Amino acid sequence: MMKKWLALMGLVTVCLLPVTAHAETADQMVRQTSREVLDIIKKENGKNTARIRAEVETAAVPKFDFTRMTALAIGRGWRQATPEQQVQLTEQFRTLLVRTYAATMVRFKNARIDVSDNVVLSAEGREAIVRTSVVAGGADGSKPVQVDYTLYKTPAGWKVYNVSVEGASLVTVYRSNFTEILSQSGVDGLLQSLRDKNAQLAARNGGTS
Repeated sequence: MMKKWLALMGLVTVCLLPVTAHAETADQMVRQTSREVLDIIKKENGKNTARIRAEVETAAVPKFDFTRMTALAIGRGWRQATPEQQVQLTEQFRTLLVRTYAATMVRFKNARIDVSDNVVLSAEGREAIVRTSVVAGGADGSKPVQVDYTLYKTPAGWKVYNVSVEGASLVTVYRSNFTEILSQSGVDGLLQSLRDKNAQLAARNGGTS
């Protein structure tokens, strides 16, 4: 389940690459950046994962609140970590997500992403859920995959802090795994687990760091 979910996330989350400064709404941001990221994937044609990862890491990181995502994924264990450990956990979790996306997104160069105009806004208008439908493309008859982005508004624009694929939340999927590691090995054990996963992904993709 985790592997299938992460493979889908390899496409859908990188759709939050940068947009013009004039994007005013959450759905506009998702719609515009979807076009940009698909153009990048098609241009590279799945032949240069290292270059794609570099573009993703440079451009996508500002569109996500990785500190908030990490805290939500870790849950109560976040408060057990020191400020220095929290910084390290955030860096390792961010690296894990970016490397996972880079390792899988080249498989979806023919995808189409349809963004719904029906954005779910909070009462204050500070948070939003943007619903999208991802069609992988090709001749395999794959059904569209529903992807929901949860964002909140900042002075710098909308930032993503959770993504759900077919109702499976990123932070919830990781939380169950992180909670188990924390209960057995503590914060240091979770940090080491994340470092090990990142090293494995780097080795699998030609040793890129």
